[in-house]
Amino acid sequence: MAKSSSKYASFSREQLISRLEKLERERYGLVWEDKEEDVAKQCETELPVLKENTDKEIVCNPDLPFNYIIEGDNYHSLYTLNFTHKKKIDVIYIDPPYNTGTKDWKYNNNYVDSQDSFKHSKWLSFMKKRLVLARRLLKKDGIIIVTIDDYEVAPLTLLMNQIFGEDNQLGTVVIKNNPSGRSTTKGFAIAHEYALFYSLLPKTKIGRLQRNEKQIARYSEKDETGYYEWVNFRARYSSVSQKMQYPLFIKKNCSDFRVPKLKWNEARRKYELLEEPKASEFIKYPIDDSNKMRSWKWSIETAQQKIGTEMSVRYDRNKQPAVYVKSRINEEGMLPLTVWDKTEYSATAYGTNLLDSMMNNERIFNYPKSLYAVKDCLKVATNNSAALILDFFAGSGTTAHAVLELNKEDGGNRQFILCTNNENNICEEVTYPRIKKVIKGYADKTGISANVKYFKQTFVPNIANDNDKRELVNRSTELLCMAENTFDKVIKRTAKNEFAIFKNTNKQTVIIYDEESVEKCVDKLNSINSSLETVIYVFSYDHTYNEEDFKGLKINCSVKPIPEAILNIYRKIAKLRKK
Repeated sequence: MAKSSSKYASFSREQLISRLEKLERERYGLVWEDKEEDVAKQCETELPVLKENTDKEIVCNPDLPFNYIIEGDNYHSLYTLNFTHKKKIDVIYIDPPYNTGTKDWKYNNNYVDSQDSFKHSKWLSFMKKRLVLARRLLKKDGIIIVTIDDYEVAPLTLLMNQIFGEDNQLGTVVIKNNPSGRSTTKGFAIAHEYALFYSLLPKTKIGRLQRNEKQIARYSEKDETGYYEWVNFRARYSSVSQKMQYPLFIKKNCSDFRVPKLKWNEARRKYELLEEPKASEFIKYPIDDSNKMRSWKWSIETAQQKIGTEMSVRYDRNKQPAVYVKSRINEEGMLPLTVWDKTEYSATAYGTNLLDSMMNNERIFNYPKSLYAVKDCLKVATNNSAALILDFFAGSGTTAHAVLELNKEDGGNRQFILCTNNENNICEEVTYPRIKKVIKGYADKTGISANVKYFKQTFVPNIANDNDKRELVNRSTELLCMAENTFDKVIKRTAKNEFAIFKNTNKQTVIIYDEESVEKCVDKLNSINSSLETVIYVFSYDHTYNEEDFKGLKINCSVKPIPEAILNIYRKIAKLRKK
């Protein structure tokens, strides 16, 4: 009898029943054949770490924090970031491959084209692995933005609902990125793409966008409080509230109005007039143009407080007298619409052409994003001028460019982390040079001060013995320094002193590579006697360390055993992959 190739062949009856019950419970949602990915499977035998390329370091101002570029497969980058930046990211912005069938991305080193019968399954498998890891990086109030077009917007939305929660979808924005449209065989000229906004918490608030000149011009009148425009006191779109359906007495010559004496009838759920209008007055209710009863914007108490200062009788568009109130401009901006159609969102003019001009008019990257579309996405996602922003489909580096431009505009101190592979030398010949030009200046553009560190993804053997643990610790320096954001070298590791000390303005990180060097390290720390917050990573074969070794230390500190601190995170990720 031929041996069955089914993965269920070895399942017991109880396991099969459990699997069927699970399928019964999960009736609604995406169903696809999960495809194994080489880069994920690689982590069974090798563990990703980082190696700094110091030749590409950029330092403009030692007082500024570092931004990071990680060259390597983004799955591996997310693996390492789960150790260094778990729950530290404010915003994730990604522009993944759109899976159009035009060989725009590879799965297991092979291009996925339109004839691939598993192209949707491969794409969903590819995206899920990365989004699951990315979710762990967001702060509790963090936001992720994913851009996509019509090819995969429907399955992506369901996938995002599955990973982040349907209630946590903040909105989907349609961005007009191709004003002239891209012709299709089906007759429509596609002029848009989408940006999906999700959070970890349903109560997360989005930010505002600046008004354009036309919108600002509406607020043309000014008093001692500021600029305003007159708007009808009748609420346009709010739900009807009977408590807000009170009558007003307006003078027939439209010179004034007043709130009459009223009594609320709880049984009838309406106000009763306690007086009649004078001969020179008429009654006005919040009735709209279709003769439907609406509500006023404010309660009676608020209206009485603002009569004479914030309210006035004016003629409406039908030349009928009506009560108007002052609507003041919100200095923070306006709530973003779900359709964005500014000229600056054109990917050709403000993406491709901009990048070409930066790269000596050479076409070295196809379809970069509009710089301004990315900027506005980031504005909506955070009001934090010190936000940490991750893009693990970095491409040409538009996200980093947008972050630096935002810092220039408002004096902010946002940081970026970019992850991209180096296929066709994109990281070395496009991403990094673009960022360097933005920092140093190009053409007639003044540079924007920033610091950058460049890392390459590399690997160590998965832990099979004590020597493997030694190897991981020996090559964990960049991971530990990135996790603590401490790169200024205080003490260099030597053959005699198997420890190193790094710091920033607030903290110092100590790495003890060999347990035999603990005593020397403690002596050195006592001689330095730093008041900085101190974190000590000490080599240990397990998850413990000898507390007696640090008893003589005269500074406050926290001690963490390595490589266990790293391995604990990596083990959790390995379990996620198997779910």
